[in-house]
Formats: sequence, C-alpha cells, structure tokens
Amino acid sequence: MEQFKVSHEPVQKQQCLECHEYTDEVKHLFSLQESASALCLRCHTIMQGTSMHEPITSGDCLSCHSSHGSEFPGLLALDPLDNLCTRCHEEDYSKRLHIHGPVAARACVICHKPHSSGWPALLREPADRLCLGCHDGFDSGATSKQYKHEPVVNGCTTCHDPHASDSTFQLTQDVPGLCFECHESIERSIGLSPVVHGPTLEAFGCTRCHSPHGSALPKLQRRPQPEGCLQCHNQEIRTADGKTLTNMARLLAENPDHHGPIREGSCTFCHHPHAGDHTRLLIKDYPPEFYAPFVADRYALCFSCHAPEMVTDEAGFGVTQFRDGNRNLHRLHVNQEKGRTCRACHEVHASKHQFHIRDAVPFGPGGWMLPINFEVTPTGGSCAPGCHEPRSYNR
Repeated sequence: MEQFKVSHEPVQKQQCLECHEYTDEVKHLFSLQESASALCLRCHTIMQGTSMHEPITSGDCLSCHSSHGSEFPGLLALDPLDNLCTRCHEEDYSKRLHIHGPVAARACVICHKPHSSGWPALLREPADRLCLGCHDGFDSGATSKQYKHEPVVNGCTTCHDPHASDSTFQLTQDVPGLCFECHESIERSIGLSPVVHGPTLEAFGCTRCHSPHGSALPKLQRRPQPEGCLQCHNQEIRTADGKTLTNMARLLAENPDHHGPIREGSCTFCHHPHAGDHTRLLIKDYPPEFYAPFVADRYALCFSCHAPEMVTDEAGFGVTQFRDGNRNLHRLHVNQEKGRTCRACHEVHASKHQFHIRDAVPFGPGGWMLPINFEVTPTGGSCAPGCHEPRSYNR
C-alpha cells in the first residue's frame, strides 16, 4: 500500500475491513460497508452547531479529507495553507490593497472552525471576542471606555472587512463615506449647509476629532475642548472663501480673560462641529459685520446666555454693569443708526482685559486699528477710543 506522511489509523493497522467489505475476495476487491459519511461517524463525532460546514451537512467528508493517508495533518486532501479552502471559497483577495493577516497566511482555521460552530460563518467565538484575541490593545483602549462606538459593541465587522479591503485598516469603505452609512443626518447637514467644517470632507477627517472605537469623552471625542479644537487651530487657517482664521491657540495663550464657553471647555456651545447655516459655523445668528442696525433676532447667539434687556432697556439697573448711573450704555452703543455689534468692543474668545474688552478695533477698509484704552475703576471705567473723545462712566 502507498506510504503516506499521515496515515488513517485503520490503514496503519492494516485493518481494511473496519471500513470495507469484500466484493471478490479472490480478486481482492472491496466496497465500502456503508456510505462514506456514515463510516466516518462511526469513529469521529462531529459536534452539532447552529453553523455547519456545507460538506458536513451534505455528508461529503472526502471533499476535504483523504480516506487512507495524506501529506498534511488531519488527513487533509490538499495543503491547508495553499488551496484547500480556496478550492471552494474562490474569492481572490490577493489583489486587494489590505489583506487580513490570517487570510494572507491562508490560515483560515485561526478564525473559523472546519466542521461546526455555535456562531455564524463557523467562527470560533463571537466576532468581537475573536478579534480581541489578536487585537488585544483595543480591549483596554476601546471596549472598557465609558463611551463605546456602537459597532464595537455590535461587532467589528460592522466597519471592518474580516478578509481584505481596498480601504485602510480593512474598512468596508473609506471615511467619511463609511461613517455616513450610519450618521445620515450629519451627511445631509454637510450636503445642504452653506458652511462646512473642513475636516468633515477630508479622507479620515472624522477620526481627527473622534475615536472610532471608544473614548472617555462624550461623542467619542479624542480630546476635551478646547484642546481637541486647538490641534488644528494652532495656526492661521485659510478658508475656501479666502479669509484667514486666527491662530486660536496663540490667542488663548496670550489673552488670559477667556469667554465663558471656553473656560467651561465647550467650543461647541457656540460652534457647530460639522456644518451649519451661519458664518464661522455658529449655532445661531450673530452679525458678521462690524456695524449693523440692532435686530434682536440677529443676536440670538449672544442672547443664548445674555439677557436681551441689557441692550433693549434704557434703564441699566439690574440688567448691566455698563451703565452711567441708571443710563444703559450698552443700549446707547448698539441702538444707533450705525449700530455697533458686540465685536466692536468685545473679543468673543479671549482678551487681556476684564469683560473681554478689546485692545483696539479695526476702522475702514484698510483695517486701521483704533486703540480703545479701556480702564476699570472701582465704580465704573473709562475709555479713550478713536471713535469719540475720552469718556468715563460711574455706576
């Protein structure tokens, strides 16, 4: 009899009649005692599972195994690291840009059981647990975090192709397209809004701000605000319309009197993180002009926190500290034919002075800077700007 590297035990013991019976003893001809699958099951117990390999259910053990002997472990009919599985599972992953390690090594049984399993696709364990068997860094780095990305809970293959992909990290498609599969409202907002945050349109832009797996911060933010925002806004940024955004990191570092939302770590209290209808991604209306007639609705952003009476009421008692006696000086500045917007006197992010007062204000198309020269006194203050003679107020 032919010699094999691995022989079936009855062959080793020359016990042919364990499986065969003579049809012609003189001519030494044999036939199987019963069907091949039934013979196999005399000795080999196959665990039943919710997922069964098709050759098992069809009773075709010999599609994968040799009956007498083989050059490969388990009496496999072909090399398990070459063409055993691909004989039936013909998809060619070799042309994909990113191939999962076990697939590249043709080591299918690292993830799949060959006969039966209690999990779909003959997996050895639930998909997410199976992935963490190798990618153990994500267990402490993602699944144990307070905030978990839903696909991490539901299974890694929601976002990742377990075999091969043309997208980085074996994602089923590139980001942001992949993110938009679930976050349709954000995609719709980006498509319809006149002002769009730059990173949302970049390849993998979503992951600049959000962790794709888990985070200790709400919305899967990578870093708290404003730290996370300052990862990009630490330099001047040229916008699509040719305007320049301030180096916000430097502005905040050089100006210690920060606006309340910044002190509380919430840039998104005033700005949409993805897209919006208002200039600078503001969540509500705020006049972009330096001079603008006062219309309350146009200051909806400011009045989210500040009482509108501080601008509308003539009497200043109880509504503002910027008053001369009972005369409301906020109203005086804003309610004019050439009304001043809040930015005429206040820095909206940070200043070196109390009440976020600016050092200077721009004047004319050339942006000539007029110093405000604001000074605080125990009962009021004074200023000597270029727009009017020096004046003081006393509460």
